[in-house]
Amino acid sequence: MQYRKVSRIAEPLSVVGFGCWSSAGYNWTGGSQQESDRAIRAAIDHGINFFDVAPIYGFGESEKVLGRAIKGQRDKVFVATKVGLRWNEIDGPGINNLTPESILEEIDLSLKRLDIDYIDLYQMHWMDHKTPIEETMHTLVQLQKAGKIRYIGASNFSLEELDKAEKVAPIASHQVLYNMFDRNSDDYCNNPLEYRSEDEILPDSERKGMAFIPYSPLHQGLLSGRFYRGRDKDLKPGDMRLTNPQLLGEELNKKLAVVDQLKAIADQAGLSLLELAMGWLIKHPGVTTIITGSRTPEQAISSAATGDIVLDDEVYARATRVMDDYERSRGK
Repeated sequence: MQYRKVSRIAEPLSVVGFGCWSSAGYNWTGGSQQESDRAIRAAIDHGINFFDVAPIYGFGESEKVLGRAIKGQRDKVFVATKVGLRWNEIDGPGINNLTPESILEEIDLSLKRLDIDYIDLYQMHWMDHKTPIEETMHTLVQLQKAGKIRYIGASNFSLEELDKAEKVAPIASHQVLYNMFDRNSDDYCNNPLEYRSEDEILPDSERKGMAFIPYSPLHQGLLSGRFYRGRDKDLKPGDMRLTNPQLLGEELNKKLAVVDQLKAIADQAGLSLLELAMGWLIKHPGVTTIITGSRTPEQAISSAATGDIVLDDEVYARATRVMDDYERSRGK
């Protein structure tokens, strides 16, 4: 496993991280909490030390799963959770709320579910345009002083909002959508993005010494090598990918034609498509830790193994040219 160090975080982080988005058995994986527990333990055993979760994942259940799995191994893991995306029975899930009152409530709920004394990285999940970011940041600094969190992170923030936040206190990390297809995407599953990952966030993070944390590294499975033409018709109701127009119909077929080209490059290099996709991300020194999802111990071990990939310069260049051509064909 390769580890990467940024100036704003004391600990080196595994270049492959573990995302607990589906650890409660929700979303498209059809997994179970018991298997997720074993997967987390396997990930720790194979060198992964960065674990990312959020209250909204499984409506609190994923935090509980992670907390149980790391019991007795707290010193081996760097726990990152989030704040500011709430839910209720009336309005449903996905309510952006970074008010001081909500943060002070959320932190204690997360600490209880995780069953730990402090959170290493507390990330603002999405921007809350109704709450001045200065109020949010002052509250997070209050939590730092109280010893409940160590570092403040951002997720899906615009550079403008990030700069406002940093006038109050340093931001240690920025988690954004980034993979071979989503280099500077406008949206994620129809959620508008107010940033450009490759053109804006990656260089900004490098310049400041912030951790750059890509999520969805396989473009919701398209770069796993297990997605095929017509697969969108086989997705089960409730699968989040049904909300992503990039993985449906003709748009999916266009991308699969690109995947065929990438697969040929991977084959010639003796790699799987997944290894090429992960190696492409790891190749950039500004990429700190990549959020991967695993629902079984076998998948966790396989994901951890990608942390050893050092992609050949020529292979990287060929894959990048394919993606550049794809971007040009879309007028990007």
